[in-house]
Order: sequence, then C-alpha cells, then structure tokens
Amino acid sequence: MARVDWRIKILVLFVLLVGSVGYYANIAAYDEQLGTKNILQVEKGNSTEGFEDILANLSFEDGAENLSWNAVQLSLSIGGEEFPCMVGGVSSIEQSNGTIQSKLNADGRTFTVNIDTTGEGIQYFDLFTMSATNNSSVSLTVQKTDVFLGENVTGGTVSASFDNAGFEEDLVFDESSEQRLEWYSYDLSVHRIIPDTEVYIVQDRGVFFKIKFVSYYDVNDDSRHLTILAAPLGNAIIPAMVDESMVQISPCSIIDNGDGVWGANETISLQENGVDVCSTSCSIEVIALYEQQLIVGERSIYFVN
Repeated sequence: MARVDWRIKILVLFVLLVGSVGYYANIAAYDEQLGTKNILQVEKGNSTEGFEDILANLSFEDGAENLSWNAVQLSLSIGGEEFPCMVGGVSSIEQSNGTIQSKLNADGRTFTVNIDTTGEGIQYFDLFTMSATNNSSVSLTVQKTDVFLGENVTGGTVSASFDNAGFEEDLVFDESSEQRLEWYSYDLSVHRIIPDTEVYIVQDRGVFFKIKFVSYYDVNDDSRHLTILAAPLGNAIIPAMVDESMVQISPCSIIDNGDGVWGANETISLQENGVDVCSTSCSIEVIALYEQQLIVGERSIYFVN
C-alpha cells in the first residue's frame, strides 16, 4: 500500500511540474503585440558642409504595414549624440522628474509618456505641460494600476483608433475624479495586465485631449511602468508644444508625403534642418522606434571624406 502511495505522490508532482512549466512558458512567450514586423531599409544620402543635406532615405522591405507618425520616434545617433527627426521640424526637450518622462513623437503633436509606478507614492501628471506637476494642476493621478482624472477633469471613451479618435457630439463624459479609470483587463492565463483598446477623450481646463493606454511594462518587460499616448485635439496649442523650455527646432526633418503615416511602400528622407549634423565624414546610426519598440533592419550609414 505504501508503494502505491509513493507512486501517486510522484505522479502528482510530475503533473504539477508539467503544469507550472507550461504556465511560465506561456508567460515567457506572451507577445503584447506592440511594435511592428516591418524591416527597415536605409539608403545613404549625401554629406557636405551645408545645413540641408539629405543624409538618408528610409523604406521598408516588402510586406510591411503603414505606421502612424504619432507612434513613431526617429533619430540619428552620431558620436554618442542623438538628433531627433520630426515631420513638423520641431522636437521636444525630454521632460523628466525621474518617475515621469515624456517625449514628442515624430508627428510633432503626440507625446509618449512613461510613468514609473514602482514606488508607493502617487504620481501627478499635467497634460498641458506633458510633465509631472504638483496637485494644483493635475490631469491624471497614477498609483500602481490606479489611474484617476484630476479634479474638474472629465472624460469618456470612444472605440475609434488613436489616429481617428476625436470629439463626438454624442460622447458622454461619464468619467471624473470620483472613480478609478477602468483602463485594463487582467489575463489570468499569463498573469498580465492588458490595456483596453478604447481611447479616452478628456476635457481639462477647456481643452480636449485624447489618451490611449499602451502598456504596463517597460522595454525590459518589467511591470508597473505605464506608457500612454497623449495629444491635444483639433488645433489646440499647449505649453508643451510652444514653451521654449520644452521645445526646440529639430535638427533633422522628415520629408514624407504628408498623409500622416509612414506608408508601407513609402520612402522618406531625413534632412538636416539648418544644422550641420554630419559634416563630410561621420558614422550614423538610425534609431527607429514604433510604439517604443525598435524597428529591426539596416541602420548604419558611413560617410568618408
């Protein structure tokens, strides 16, 4: 009888082992589906002592998808210095207080905001400056997974994509500072927080913004690192787009066809914007991100005098 008990125990342990291995394998293999499968191609341009050289032409290999500029970040890395490239010719000076960081995306209007919630304190965020703030001008408060609108801030959700989201006449602003935003679902099978697909339309101090929750994990897949996309609607201008302490003329311009996306079959050019980024000889690394994930492919250019 004792022998039977021993075999049963071994069988139970084996089943538990197989189950736990499968569980953790599911977690390890989980794909949050951020980024793109596009493969970057880089064609070298020209480098002179001028200030308007087209340094590179970029495209994708066959089978690519369109990428919206509001989720793309492009820059040139030369000698350890990074030169952002923008469609509108203006780039942001990265805002950071150590726990909240924001950076303007290539469209010149949408910001990627990263909020570190690993601490126990509440993070206060202002949409007008796209930066951390004190609690007198709060658009969002964030603590771990809890996100609340600021006082006198209201919002509602739309089912449109972030590209197409905007103010709708029948939109009900039923979100306020009194209740927690239900911005995610919890997937028990992979023990993971999954942002919902809806886009929030938020009214703050008379200005409408759109906000999309992108991820709860950083590039190393560590949790409690919230990423959102945020942009003012319509023609609204906010300090984060005009304040001299927050914006600067971009040293590199993106020359595209003007339709708001980097087309699957479109070749774009990266041109110096009044700055001699590369004078005759230099080594350039093209850094291209989509939804904060690196676009794989070619990225090195060499100019030799």
